[in-house]
Amino acid sequence: MPTEQCLQREISKILFSLPERAGRTKIVLSEDDFPTVGFALAQARRIGYELVFLPGGTRLADPDAWAPAFEDDVQLVTATRVYSNSSVLAPAGEIARRAREAGVFSLLDVAQAAGTVPVRLNEWAPDFAVGTSLKYLCGGPGAAFLWVRGDTAAQCAPMDVGWFSHEDPFEMDIRHFEYAKGAARYTGGTPSIAPAAGAMAGFDIIAAHGIDAIYAHNQALLSRLFDGLPDGAVQSATTEGARGSGVLIKVRDYDAAAADLSEAGVIHDTRQGAVRLSVHLYNDENDIDALLAALAPHLED
Repeated sequence: MPTEQCLQREISKILFSLPERAGRTKIVLSEDDFPTVGFALAQARRIGYELVFLPGGTRLADPDAWAPAFEDDVQLVTATRVYSNSSVLAPAGEIARRAREAGVFSLLDVAQAAGTVPVRLNEWAPDFAVGTSLKYLCGGPGAAFLWVRGDTAAQCAPMDVGWFSHEDPFEMDIRHFEYAKGAARYTGGTPSIAPAAGAMAGFDIIAAHGIDAIYAHNQALLSRLFDGLPDGAVQSATTEGARGSGVLIKVRDYDAAAADLSEAGVIHDTRQGAVRLSVHLYNDENDIDALLAALAPHLED
């Protein structure tokens, strides 16, 4: 296992591994983060932390909007590389850099980014990153990953440990525990093989195509889609280079639009009364044209 990667999906493992630091009692996140992030971080209140939310609708692509995260009373800032409802890209590298300079731990959620936009963790160097194989990485449910920067791992002591959290589990000494080096200290017992196998198959697909090619392909499809929609129809990010692969499209009557989309074979869901969908490497221009045709009767002029 590489020393800076391990399969898990436990934000709480990060939370309860952080060293206590006098005066650093706040955790900063956004109301636009995926709810699961907030659910996990809310448990920090049990150990004396205060959650500080950037209000929904904050211009999260603007590095200066994150200023509250870099105060001297902040322990951890959480950012999402691609926000699931808006498709806005957070300035991950700038957030991580400012956090390091301020002595704040940084956690990056890449669940909606990995596999569809470039994710450069070694370059950005956050303290932690979490994601899942379920989305654009084309794996199935039940597998996720936790990335930990090497020097950060050395500062942290996870409370939730298991067999593989030990530097030498085959020492077989019940009285002696020594944390494994790097991200391996965040692992637990024997992993579930089936979800891991599904995840690895998805990783192979992404690697075979290459993330830069996938990103260019997806962005070209989105541009074709947006060119075919009336002004104001898109409720998510539209600027090329500043958006993920998801989109929210405003319709007059969601239920009616959903029926036509389903009949056309378009898989979708809804947020805020709008049609929510995404494009990926298996889509082509014909899919975009079919989507536009199915949507046409339901779009506002």
